[in-house]
Amino acid sequence: MKRGWLMALLLAAGGTMTAAPSGDAKNSEKGKYIMEKQTSDEFRTVLAPVAPYDQGAPRINGPEVYGASPERDLLYLVPVVGERPLSFRAEGLPPGLELDGTTGILRGRVAAGRYAVKLRVENRLGAAEKGLTLVIAENALALTPPLGWNSWNCYRSEIDEAKIRAIAAGMVDSGLAARGYSYVNLDSGWQSKERGGPFNAIVPHEGFPDMKGMCDYLHSLGLKAGIYSSPYVNPWGTKGRGCTDGPCDTTVPLYKDRIVGLKKYEAEDARQWAAWGFDYLKYDWVAVDMLHTERMSRALRESGRDLVLSLATRLNIANAPVAVGWAQAFRSNGDTSPIWRSIAENGFGNDAWNPWIGPGHWFDLDMLATQERDGQSLTEDELVTHITCWMIRPTPILIDCDPRRMSETLKRLLCNEEVLAVNQDALGLPSVNVCREEGREIRVKPLADGSLAVGFFNLGDEPALVREDNLKNHIGKRFRVRDLWARRDLGLREGDFSAAVAPHGAKLYRIWPER
Repeated sequence: MKRGWLMALLLAAGGTMTAAPSGDAKNSEKGKYIMEKQTSDEFRTVLAPVAPYDQGAPRINGPEVYGASPERDLLYLVPVVGERPLSFRAEGLPPGLELDGTTGILRGRVAAGRYAVKLRVENRLGAAEKGLTLVIAENALALTPPLGWNSWNCYRSEIDEAKIRAIAAGMVDSGLAARGYSYVNLDSGWQSKERGGPFNAIVPHEGFPDMKGMCDYLHSLGLKAGIYSSPYVNPWGTKGRGCTDGPCDTTVPLYKDRIVGLKKYEAEDARQWAAWGFDYLKYDWVAVDMLHTERMSRALRESGRDLVLSLATRLNIANAPVAVGWAQAFRSNGDTSPIWRSIAENGFGNDAWNPWIGPGHWFDLDMLATQERDGQSLTEDELVTHITCWMIRPTPILIDCDPRRMSETLKRLLCNEEVLAVNQDALGLPSVNVCREEGREIRVKPLADGSLAVGFFNLGDEPALVREDNLKNHIGKRFRVRDLWARRDLGLREGDFSAAVAPHGAKLYRIWPER
């Protein structure tokens, strides 16, 4: 084969070579090659199989850093893949924290400080160790992007306690919890029209007879509970539910038939959510203003419990410097739908937010859109792009489907521990687009160990070899490469590095520069 360079690039990308490119395939404008005579199958991403979470020797997953507020309830499930039963131990735990040796659930309250903990897990087949830094400081929440599940795309407003309990059990049985997914979040649909109870807070509808019991059940599994609310008196998706009280607050822009009430209830609601045991709030209104953001954030902080605050849906970037002081996640986009245009629009072109992305404050690309809805669904290549983009950005990963019914492809995408490690990297830096060619993106994310996560994206409609001369400024002349989706080492490389990518597809690598 005379085209040795092309063979090398295809092998580096996990593909195969069956025909040489035509002379017209080369686009010299930016060193990019369009392979017009190749089929897209040869450019698709190899997805390594996912082993059952309860087999084999133990491997500890999850981030290397975790934060909580001083003297508040801390709950952390050590995520471990391996044959059950498992035995857990920890060295360096501060006073006030205990690790359950059977379940791997870390609980307690602890004074402010930074604590280096060494975790050890054993089963009959072996043992594993991992360091975990506990950061206990005021509002030290979401030091890595939250991982979990959200009810909206799965059930819309038709949610009840039985469904949420079943989903929580499914998070464990599917192996998602063993990979670090911890939040089970109610979206809109839990509310009634009434206020009441000890705090005069929003009362759940009849489908949620025991909110505290539900939260306690999730916590018993090591999982966390999320809830939804809005400054609107008629939030999205409530079918007329939602508390109504008093005239409209004319200082806040309206949206269609929704108004913001003049009388405020942030403190009452926050105290009730804390008493029930919730850990996360999605606060949703179209004109995300800083007045209501600050009011709700203060109420959560004064509730006596740590609750992550996620702002939806359209934060103005001019307010980002203020918002990052009050919220741990924030959106500026519409909902993500299972159509390619939605993935491309929400996932890409938002680098202006990079200065505001980091530990404790994440740009939210919205929950995933992996399941069919209204007759629309993503192709496998588009799913790869969707998950790759969300992981490397990095952004919160909130699963939208029933974990008990995940396809094999989706399991391989959501349960790849090496890809999750990119999203959960302790450095928390955003990925940067180094390729400025329309229809092509190469995103580079520095990682805490000095390596780089590099994602190649082909947003066009034809198979392509994606390359960019600026990439050498990040990876140097010599570098080791691992294909993260295939979970395969590609060895030492020199010179340029490119990837063969299917239409609407993506590849993801971890690169260690040889300095």
